[in-house]
Amino acid sequence: MAVLTSSTRAISSKYLTRRANCQALSSHCKRCQSTSTTHSVDSSYLQNEGTIEGVWIFHRHGDRAPNRYLGSPAYHAAESAHWYSRIPPVARAAAAAVGRHHDHYAALSEHFPPIIHKSQNDGVYTDINREPFGFLTYNGMDQMRCVGKRFRQRCDRYGYNHSKINGEKRSFLEDWDLRAYSTNYLRTVTSVQCFLDGLIGYHNSVGDERQKQLLYAGGGLRRYYKDAGRHEHMHPSTLTLSEDFSVEQSIQVQVRDKKIDTLNAFDKRPKMMNDLVKNVINMEGFQRIDSNAKELADQLSEFLPGLRGAPQAFGGTPSGINWIHANDHFVCRRAHGIPLSAFSDYEGTSDEAEVEKLLESLATPVCSHLSWRFRECYACPKLVAAVAAPPFQEMLDQMIDVTRMGAGERRPFVVYSAHDVTLLALLYAIGADFLVAGGDCGGKDMVEGTGGTHSHMVKGSILTSKLNSMSSWRWWPDYSSAIAFELVRLNSGHEYGDTTHIIRVILNGRTLCLLPRLSIDDEGILKDQTPCSRQRYGAVMEGSQSQMLSLSDFAQIINVLEQSSYASTNEDDGVQHGTKIGVEGG
Repeated sequence: MAVLTSSTRAISSKYLTRRANCQALSSHCKRCQSTSTTHSVDSSYLQNEGTIEGVWIFHRHGDRAPNRYLGSPAYHAAESAHWYSRIPPVARAAAAAVGRHHDHYAALSEHFPPIIHKSQNDGVYTDINREPFGFLTYNGMDQMRCVGKRFRQRCDRYGYNHSKINGEKRSFLEDWDLRAYSTNYLRTVTSVQCFLDGLIGYHNSVGDERQKQLLYAGGGLRRYYKDAGRHEHMHPSTLTLSEDFSVEQSIQVQVRDKKIDTLNAFDKRPKMMNDLVKNVINMEGFQRIDSNAKELADQLSEFLPGLRGAPQAFGGTPSGINWIHANDHFVCRRAHGIPLSAFSDYEGTSDEAEVEKLLESLATPVCSHLSWRFRECYACPKLVAAVAAPPFQEMLDQMIDVTRMGAGERRPFVVYSAHDVTLLALLYAIGADFLVAGGDCGGKDMVEGTGGTHSHMVKGSILTSKLNSMSSWRWWPDYSSAIAFELVRLNSGHEYGDTTHIIRVILNGRTLCLLPRLSIDDEGILKDQTPCSRQRYGAVMEGSQSQMLSLSDFAQIINVLEQSSYASTNEDDGVQHGTKIGVEGG
């Protein structure tokens, strides 16, 4: 497991070990491909078969307020007041510097203390001064707690549990080595704290003493903003008093040293990432299509004047606006039942209904264009490799360790709290078929977020991939979306060759079909190549068999990613600010 360290020698040694592991497994993968046909397992392994012996989860944060105020200055105070009613209060005095927040944050941090490395904005949250904009809402906290509960059910039912072997009653933390990492945003740190609360918290106690420790979360207000501040409509959800650990066994949420952090390439190597994104922006195809979207951008800016002149990363693009901020207007208001024309000159006028209808017609084209822009970015092998290769390599190292563990050793359960664009990069890198080979719905059939992101996880079980809701690459990760990589030990008698474990990749409760790059000559996004020319993982074949990702396959995917990237293990020489590709908006 990766830990914070100041030793350059230790980091270098670890890197060399990682490279050796990856190269050895990649060589094994190539030998298997050249000397034998690909092995398959029963399709039941697509869902719940086998024993889960390692879990690595990358999740987007929960529901949040819009990242920026985009309306007329005349309505700034009114809209701010509304969003203040949807977020836990943050203590003003010294909150940014030392983390002394209101009881909601303090209570979560008692069990899940955030540890922010000095290299990350001097140990201060990047977004702390934007309140209420960009802050996690009560609803977002409840979403993340619910996701944590679902994964707890899954691990209890299908995961490694030493008590099954020796008959002893063991807690979750006796069987699982739980680690949590986050990007340096209050909303991502709080999101993973709530996930952990749902994962290992005890939520069923009642009584006067218990009532004192309620954390109100989930659902927001009954009416949109006219009853701002009246919290009596919120549903109570109990904060952690865990049967699994004492205060002395608190689980840290680490925002790691940039030198070893694997979550945010844009903060870690800003100059390199800036160059890569600018190369994409300067391509003729990007310039042409983004220029065609300027009319849409100008039309939206008439209603959201804050889009005009707002900072744009990488020097701006022809359309002239930040599309994540634009998409925020629709996503955040729909999530909280707020009219799109609220807090504007049109509210309460005879034109209100017509303006509302017009804004509604812009929602899908805006999100559709946002998806296209990031697809163009992640079609660049070097760019997607820079984002995905470090966390993939970190996972592979830990997976290899698991295969050597004894019966009584704790297995890794690792949670990474990040952003929508992070999840997209990982999905493109692993070869999620609906992204790399999926059709283009043109935006008209894009599925809106419904709040039921993980509804396919029922009592710990998951479903096979029937991606009706993700049939097109114009898909965007909803709040609380999660990609889970499960290392699964095959049942006795199902092993083949040296393979005792397979990797199951799950997105929001469904297994993914994968078409990854296994050769440097493979396309990241299929254009000239046909899907049938690539090895497909996670799909049901004839005879109810399925090819599942092995550690050797995963090592080969990483090997191809690293061959595509010119990133070194050293930091960029130059430091540039404001060069994020959109992480701050997601």
